[in-house]
Amino acid sequence: MYHNTNHKNIKAYISYSLPFETHKKTFVGDVVSYKSINNVNLKTGFIINSFNNSKNYLIENLECIDLIDFKLFYSQNSHFCISKNDYIVDCNKLISTLKNSDIDKVVLSRVKKVGNTKSPIEIFNQLNNAYKNTFNYLISIENVGCWMGATPESLVNIEKDLIKTVSIAGTKTIDVKKWGKKELEEQQMVTSFISKQLKPYLLKFDQDEPKTITAGTVQHLKTEFSGYLKQKKDWVSIVKDLHPTPATCGLPKHEAQSSIQLIENHDRKFYTGFLGPISGESKQLFVNLRCMEIQKNSAYLFLGGGITSQSKAEDEWVETKNKAKTLLSITNQDSN
Repeated sequence: MYHNTNHKNIKAYISYSLPFETHKKTFVGDVVSYKSINNVNLKTGFIINSFNNSKNYLIENLECIDLIDFKLFYSQNSHFCISKNDYIVDCNKLISTLKNSDIDKVVLSRVKKVGNTKSPIEIFNQLNNAYKNTFNYLISIENVGCWMGATPESLVNIEKDLIKTVSIAGTKTIDVKKWGKKELEEQQMVTSFISKQLKPYLLKFDQDEPKTITAGTVQHLKTEFSGYLKQKKDWVSIVKDLHPTPATCGLPKHEAQSSIQLIENHDRKFYTGFLGPISGESKQLFVNLRCMEIQKNSAYLFLGGGITSQSKAEDEWVETKNKAKTLLSITNQDSN
């Protein structure tokens, strides 16, 4: 299903910079909604896909503009923000469940509200100056709202028949020298899942050894994959098989999704969905992490972490605080 969101043209404004690129690309375009990634297989534009596939948008008919002409559309919707005590309780319940079930991992997230007096344009410029190795974006959709992020994780990168992707999992602060058992196991879960999903669609398959990367104020383990598509249309099936990945949802996928639905009291919206530019020969889609929804005088940060039977609830809370620093260091807020 692919249709206009309304009878009149709904507009969206997008500005983004690809990893290691200093140039920002800024556009205005028309918004159409789609139900499944199948519906945009042959389209050109910029897509933003929600975590649960309930709200997905393609911005097409893109026209280059200057960032000074970027228009901001704010949502007035509030988000449920869990307290630390309630998060710890929920996390401990989840850890107990995982110890007595066949579910390997569930990604538990929370929302943090902060005051904000800065212009989103100013924040976005500072974001680009601070973080060079992430996909940085600012998107403003009429009747939907304004989102911004700096994500380190590619979902798929496709140029003609060549496809690349990554598994990223495990989190530690830069001052911690060694990776713990929990983080190593978590990374292996994600890597094994992506390898299994990719192989049926590829003529050639390469997988690198995991390495440590820095993303904002924290570090992750990253494994890179590459190969050649058997058929060009296979990219759609790969996206559907990968999303949501174990790094953003858990394993097994459907059981983890059910657990998230039971535990979390907020709507993730675009957090842990995916977004990026698409065209006939190129698709550059990124997992929507380290992101926030910006409103007129506040911002809602979306934060998460992978919970396994080895997790400790207090450590998981601290991990979400550390991840928040990527954006809070730009907005000059605290990371509680």
